[in-house]
Amino acid sequence: MGMAVRVAVVLVAAGMVGLTVGCTGGGGAARPAQMPAGSSLNAVDRSRAREAAIAVLLELTQSEDPQVRANAIEGLLAAPARLETVLPAALADPNAGVRTVAAMAVGKARMGGLIEAVRPLAKEESPFVKAAALFALRRCGDGANPTALGAMVTGDPSARVRAHAAYLLGELGEKGTSAMLREAAQLQVTRANGAEMKVLGVQIAEALVKLGDESQIHTIRAALYPATAEELDATVLAAQVLGGLQDRASEGQLRNLASMQDPSGRSMPVEVRLAVVGALGSMGASAPIDEAVGLLAAGPEPAQIQSAWALGQVGSAGAVAALEAGLSGGSGATTERVRVATASALLRATGAR
Repeated sequence: MGMAVRVAVVLVAAGMVGLTVGCTGGGGAARPAQMPAGSSLNAVDRSRAREAAIAVLLELTQSEDPQVRANAIEGLLAAPARLETVLPAALADPNAGVRTVAAMAVGKARMGGLIEAVRPLAKEESPFVKAAALFALRRCGDGANPTALGAMVTGDPSARVRAHAAYLLGELGEKGTSAMLREAAQLQVTRANGAEMKVLGVQIAEALVKLGDESQIHTIRAALYPATAEELDATVLAAQVLGGLQDRASEGQLRNLASMQDPSGRSMPVEVRLAVVGALGSMGASAPIDEAVGLLAAGPEPAQIQSAWALGQVGSAGAVAALEAGLSGGSGATTERVRVATASALLRATGAR
């Protein structure tokens, strides 16, 4: 599940920006090894589609909507050379959510030349911006101490901040931080509700899996089954995480999840069904795309955004065709938020895997 999934969980809830679901997931979610994205496209068509997506994303880094600016920055991680030109402005953006995404992008792409622009962010009041800056500094070899992130994951009063810090520790990949994460998994956050704690548990478990503790995959799988409607966010997150971690052993559970009923006895909501499609695509398994294609063309904005993400994870010829149609205006990609999600997904779907 790529970075936007995690950022969506923590930043939307914090009222910073409303990021779309899963533009890359898990910090640039792992790409399927089984089937190259856009494999039926020739090199010329693939290059044309990528350039069209990049042009839209570069345009939307200038949007008046901070959500769109943040998602455009995140989407351009699939084209780092183009991203580097817009990051300096994003690091100084007036919106804290955009600065957070920009700092994370510096770290993910290891753009050491931007370290001096990141350094002041490590002193910001916003814990989200501060954590992202510490991650970038450490990832770029500046020597920032990861225990500062550890202190956030064990001691911050906000479950959302703890989840954000846990995700970044997992992305750093330093096994010495495992003890802090295990401690955090045992702690209750005084003012957090059950749904927030479930999301935090998934985030900590994913970080530990990235650090080599495979036993934690069971915690993530267990989160697929919500006890209440409020836990559906954790269900969506868990599905995306399992896809990003390439957990093929969970494929059967994911397929069953899409046809289950939610805690109120109704069919699982579209958010869950699309998360399953994207997760299956992320792990290289076959995934049904008809619903996502239809919703991208004619669904409400949130469903269009989530459908674009799912199609980007699948990356099949049909998924690419739907995304191209959406980006060209042939389907319902009319708002900036849908356009940025569609362009990000198309860029991912036509990239080397």
